Amino acid sequence: MSKTYEEIREYIGDPDQLMTLRDGTLRGGFQEGVRFLEVTNGGNLSVTVLPDRCMDIYQVRYKGKNMNYLAPCGIVAPEYYDAQGTRWLRSFFVGMLTTLGLAHVGVPRVLEDGEELGLHGRIGNTPAENVSAQRGLHGETPTICLEGTMREARLFGENLSLHRKLEFEYESDSILLTDTITNHGFGDQTFMYALHLNYGYPLLEEGAKLIFDSLEMTPREAHAAKYADTWQQIEAPDYPYPERCYFHKIKKDAQGMAQYTIFNEKRKIGVNVQYNGNDFPHFCEWKMLGKGEYALGLEPLNTSLDGPKTGEEGCDAPVLKPGESKTYTARLNFIDQCPES
Repeated sequence: MSKTYEEIREYIGDPDQLMTLRDGTLRGGFQEGVRFLEVTNGGNLSVTVLPDRCMDIYQVRYKGKNMNYLAPCGIVAPEYYDAQGTRWLRSFFVGMLTTLGLAHVGVPRVLEDGEELGLHGRIGNTPAENVSAQRGLHGETPTICLEGTMREARLFGENLSLHRKLEFEYESDSILLTDTITNHGFGDQTFMYALHLNYGYPLLEEGAKLIFDSLEMTPREAHAAKYADTWQQIEAPDYPYPERCYFHKIKKDAQGMAQYTIFNEKRKIGVNVQYNGNDFPHFCEWKMLGKGEYALGLEPLNTSLDGPKTGEEGCDAPVLKPGESKTYTARLNFIDQCPES
């Protein structure tokens, strides 16, 4: 800022002149009653967050351009969530961020006690408690901080919570996400967790650049393997287009940080995501470039998507002791210049 905040205050009557914060409720159809929080940062960002859906990020616009994919189902209230099989897809709005976990990620499975764990778990359909939207200052810079806590618990099972904080600074085109997962039970608890970050048109179109250092790439199955040499290419929409998934080992720097960038040179818009690669040792590229289903998911995970699950031999998901917490952070930077240039 060219002026200090105290100097700026002389020019404004309401903080909305700098950063806008809207708290509202959606009406109509499956979205009826869903709460939303909307932040514009006084720079180039407009962000919609859904407290009733895990404080996930429904949409980001950068310089007026949409940055993520939005699914045909639209926003679906949590009461419509169906845990059976792949019915999770009925409420998967995709968005900029859908959270996976906490008892399960990956394909559906059934526990020994008969409980069915649907696709990717239930946390992304969990409404937040104790939601707050606060204005503040970071030094001389105005800020907005959104917070809420999701609970995933059942009798004779897990007793976990996820506390999410999303931080915005005036004129800074980035989002800082901080998630803290806590075990409130009296025994050790394995947990699974992933950030399903998703990109869409007009950021995502043929020729967009996908930039990261992949030390090792493994196709998920035979169809993806057939196109393995094109994992970094973004093609025009096609139909039919069976999804292709690639598992990567992302290079970390000396501090253990990992990052990736997706950039559209023609439109001069992009996203750079930074996170702790030790906390998220797994990474999935979900390439789904179908007509009307044109999305790219770039997903840091704390466990293998297709590997052994809780209670199975070889499961590599982290374990929380009673009362223990684990904090994860990720920063989403929205950019108009490619890091390579």
